[in-house]
Amino acid sequence: MTTFALRIRPRVQAELAAAAAAEARGHFHTAFGHLERAHVLGQTATVEHVRVHVAMFRFAVRNRMPAEAFGQAWRIVGAALFTAIGLVPSGNTGGAGVSGFRRMPVPENLQDELDAARAGRQARGMAGARRVRAMLASAAVVALGALGMGGCSSPPKDLDVSLDKASASGVYHVALVPPAQAPAINQMHSWSVTLATPDGRPVHGASFAVDGGMPEHGHGLPTKPRVTRELADGTYQLEGMKFSMPGWWEVKLAIQGPQGADKVTFNTIVNTPAVRP
Repeated sequence: MTTFALRIRPRVQAELAAAAAAEARGHFHTAFGHLERAHVLGQTATVEHVRVHVAMFRFAVRNRMPAEAFGQAWRIVGAALFTAIGLVPSGNTGGAGVSGFRRMPVPENLQDELDAARAGRQARGMAGARRVRAMLASAAVVALGALGMGGCSSPPKDLDVSLDKASASGVYHVALVPPAQAPAINQMHSWSVTLATPDGRPVHGASFAVDGGMPEHGHGLPTKPRVTRELADGTYQLEGMKFSMPGWWEVKLAIQGPQGADKVTFNTIVNTPAVRP
């Protein structure tokens, strides 16, 4: 392992630890941001480069992000083969949504860390001042989050939480009916879906694809719910529902029925406390 790799490793590890802590709190965008910072820091050291991409791959698998997981799989191989010969674009953040060959600006505070690791000393003067400003800014963000003022702390004030509405193109009228008793967090449960024409006639023989997730956190549903059967009069059973945390969730239905295809998105706010072991 090179001298640079030894010196940058603690900084990479700090970002990986911060990512794990943020993910555990459900702050998925923040978590992936720390993984991206770890990538910028470690991408010129083979071992660090590979382990950051492994961390990104595991994050994607845990949070049901197949495109990201696929992108990380080939990046792991590329990091192992090409880092040592210098085929790494400066500043690249490493996510699958960014070309693996794209050069990107390196944030000043990360550049300071890289310069310090290369020089074998702590950056001084203006570099040190920039780090202080960055730390103060980070502290301010954390403080705002603790006060409930962060950007993702609450759903939009005008959020439509109606569970009875027309589908996107008006082909159907759809009602999503939750269980009579609100389920606990991490508890499997069933809903029902009522499907009708715009004039109120029940629609029989429809099929549904179910999707959803938490828009503020960027992850999908923790399970794969599906409509299992038609109960009666255009009412269908939706099984396999589960919410893994309180907050704003979307439930999306793609509908295939006799009148054609359409889709609908429902918003629901989950306030149920977690199940105690």
